[in-house]
Amino acid sequence: MHAGEISNLAQAQSLGEFLLDQDCLFVSGNSCLLGHGIKHRFNIPIANTEYLVEELQSQLRAHQGDSDNAIAFGVLPFCKHQNAQFIIPKTVARWDKNVYSQWLNAQVTELDATNNSLQAVRYLQDRTHFEQTVKDAKSLFDSNQLEKIVLSKQVDLEFSKPLNRKHVLNQLLQQSQSGYHFAFPTQNDAVLMGVSPELLLRKQDQTVTSNPLAGSIPRDRCEKVEAQRRSVLFSSKKDRYEHAVVIDDMRQLLEPVCDNLKIPAEPDLLSTATMWHLSTVISGHLKDPQTHILDLANQLHPTPALCGKPTKPAYQHILDLEGHDRGLFSGIIGWCDQHGNGEWVVVIRCGELKAQVARLFAGAGIVAASDPNSEWLETEAKLKTMLNALSVQQAYSSFNK
Repeated sequence: MHAGEISNLAQAQSLGEFLLDQDCLFVSGNSCLLGHGIKHRFNIPIANTEYLVEELQSQLRAHQGDSDNAIAFGVLPFCKHQNAQFIIPKTVARWDKNVYSQWLNAQVTELDATNNSLQAVRYLQDRTHFEQTVKDAKSLFDSNQLEKIVLSKQVDLEFSKPLNRKHVLNQLLQQSQSGYHFAFPTQNDAVLMGVSPELLLRKQDQTVTSNPLAGSIPRDRCEKVEAQRRSVLFSSKKDRYEHAVVIDDMRQLLEPVCDNLKIPAEPDLLSTATMWHLSTVISGHLKDPQTHILDLANQLHPTPALCGKPTKPAYQHILDLEGHDRGLFSGIIGWCDQHGNGEWVVVIRCGELKAQVARLFAGAGIVAASDPNSEWLETEAKLKTMLNALSVQQAYSSFNK
């Protein structure tokens, strides 16, 4: 990726407005990759990885224009029998994160923050349903069918007025300083946005990096409680086992394609604005420099951190237990270039915003030691990222009293 970085606010403002119905955003570290406009939108099935990569490369070659730096932003759904959505933008620029944040913030006036009241909360999987699925899943562990399964819920928040999606994105950037911010205009006139804490895969030439997360606990404003929770999470046999299952699966997939794979012996702790996670940073050197990032990312997806282990039976049980299609939630989102480089993260801590409705998503890893009530509370804590960005944390809580 050779787009020059925009580091000056005056230069940035000369580019006009960020339009959520046609612009793509991917934020990684201190760098923002921004795609302006839609040159070409297309879908590709993801069941066959070889076909996915070949077709994507063909589309990039066909729409590169006068530059060899064409970028495709994309999102792959959770279900392998569905299609990925891709957008090749008209122009691409790489921004300094602070400059981009100032530029976006300047476009959001005080009027944008006026009260847009929460009118209704509708769960696709309510508490009774979710806790029963956890109990049902635990019976699968008893019969040795699974080691782990990730169960999720979706909830629709209906507002009194159409959502100001730019304001929500701005709030995500202001409130969550870490993580991977993203915004992608989907084909159903909605915008998928969020701030994922989890890097599935980054590739630059022959270097690959992954940062799987598994095992979580909510944060607390009290420093003493925070310290206790970090200690509890790090020493939790249940969470350490959940994390080890994910790392073992990543090792099995990456070792054959890397000649130097580095995996720390034990996890670190990673914090977001609302949660602590067990985190392991994996890095490796690819044997084949021609390997495309989606050659690997689509094989890794869905990982045990998003699905379960063994993956295939966990995947089928998720479809049976949850009762609703996840769509793009717990898929992967990111970008890639014509050289096979790119960056993809998991679609969590996010929502799909359309008209007056925001559909939010949260999941939890279930193992034999999981408690249904605790897992429900974990999913509620994970919703806070989007609830805070929508400015409805208190109103949402009042609906659940």
